[in-house]
Amino acid sequence: GDEGKISPMQYLRLGHLGNCFLAAYMFQLLLGLFGFAMSAMVQFGFGLKTNVSMRNPMLEATSPSDFWGKRWNTLVHGVLKRGVYKPVRRHSSASMASLAAFVASALFHEWIVSVMAFRRECPSDEPDCYQPELGSNAAFFLWNAGIIAVKNLLRRNVLVEKVGSMMPRIGVTIIIIMTSLPLAHLFADPYIRAGFFSHYKQGFPLIAFV
Repeated sequence: GDEGKISPMQYLRLGHLGNCFLAAYMFQLLLGLFGFAMSAMVQFGFGLKTNVSMRNPMLEATSPSDFWGKRWNTLVHGVLKRGVYKPVRRHSSASMASLAAFVASALFHEWIVSVMAFRRECPSDEPDCYQPELGSNAAFFLWNAGIIAVKNLLRRNVLVEKVGSMMPRIGVTIIIIMTSLPLAHLFADPYIRAGFFSHYKQGFPLIAFV
């Protein structure tokens, strides 16, 4: 159906951008909390030092490469770098290796959505039953692969470097976030509608007043 879809003219509306930012920030907080919990278990249980999985990408990223390569979900980034980027880079250009990593990430996230929201069929007594239309996560990551490619083309542009050096860091971060934020619903919607946040909260104790 058309539920959850928006027209192209709505991509830059303040309400849509606000919803996308809140969803992305919630993902950052929850994945960061999960990573912190796993790190604490490993450090206390085995005495091993672990890396921080989320480095506040939504508020501190300085470039698309910095966002995806050093701040957002560094665990998955490390797997993709070792398993996809480096092997492809040995036989091709950095741009092709980067594209291959984003394609692998797209396929990985499509698999996550298909497993998380898998239903053989929707019962007639569940009007809100959700079956995902696969492809939106892939579209989101391929878009960001294009953003990285454009960034690499402009990397040595004197005007871009000068403007960037004159802007406050928060201004740079806003521009970086805005390259993807209008399309962030392509990533977030399948998880939200499949109940990701509702299921996630079951893992945390709640205090209720009676």
